[in-house]
Amino acid sequence: MVRASVIEPAASIFEANTQPRLFYLQREGGEKKQTAHTLQSQAETAEMIVIEEGCGRYMVDNQVYDIAKGNIILLNAGVLHGLCPEIQTPFATRRLGIRNLHLKGLPRGHFIGENVSPVLAMEKHFAAIQLFLSLFDVLQENAQKQLVSEAKDNLLASLLAAIMPLIHSTVPNSTRMQEYNLGLHIKEYIDEHYLEDLRLNDIASALHINPYYLSHTFKKAVGYSPIQYMIRRRIGESQNLLVNTSYTITDIALRCGYNNSNYFQAVFNSIVGMPPGRYRKAWRQ
Repeated sequence: MVRASVIEPAASIFEANTQPRLFYLQREGGEKKQTAHTLQSQAETAEMIVIEEGCGRYMVDNQVYDIAKGNIILLNAGVLHGLCPEIQTPFATRRLGIRNLHLKGLPRGHFIGENVSPVLAMEKHFAAIQLFLSLFDVLQENAQKQLVSEAKDNLLASLLAAIMPLIHSTVPNSTRMQEYNLGLHIKEYIDEHYLEDLRLNDIASALHINPYYLSHTFKKAVGYSPIQYMIRRRIGESQNLLVNTSYTITDIALRCGYNNSNYFQAVFNSIVGMPPGRYRKAWRQ
């Protein structure tokens, strides 16, 4: 007599009637030019960054983390993030933008809750993650777009189901950011006012700090001067608007604190490595 065993279906990690959708998949670094170190946040898009080569430091919200090959960075929607400037080795990443993410027990667009490190060391699981990414590449070559889109979303759901159990609460692997409460205070002020006509003396006056001391402390904590940080916040916001809206480049310049569109385009090109129009076209291809 043959006995058949019944395998009970596993409970979904997603809220009922929801499935995450792959919004974009990008490769950066390696043979492709590394995107400039802008600081961005996306209100509707969570992001997973797979570190394929290199090491460095990455800022997520108010913390700075050491990252290296084999790590995954999980970015909740709306969280400010960006690569710190002092990359020590050639850097290569795969970035997955994810919409309609709703994990059980968490707000929409969130991978992780409070007091959980956004950086995962995949170690022995990294080869399996790379296999998932190679399957995405295979699907990308298929010409049947509607079928491919559905297959990518299903593959994404499987990838997340594999990764989520590996997340655990840890003491954040922060470095210099925690040591400089003043640097954090300055950063919070710039985050609130970066779209305004802001100068170093304005920040110093508002916070009642000597301008030289302010600049020195902030750069030691964050890796940028206050004005460099402000510019990268502006350019990061302009990248979001280029990808997610149909505003003209002139409108985007104004919304990001630049009264002169030509000057905005020059700054954008110097930081990102291409003009805004080409950046928008590359994302929409």
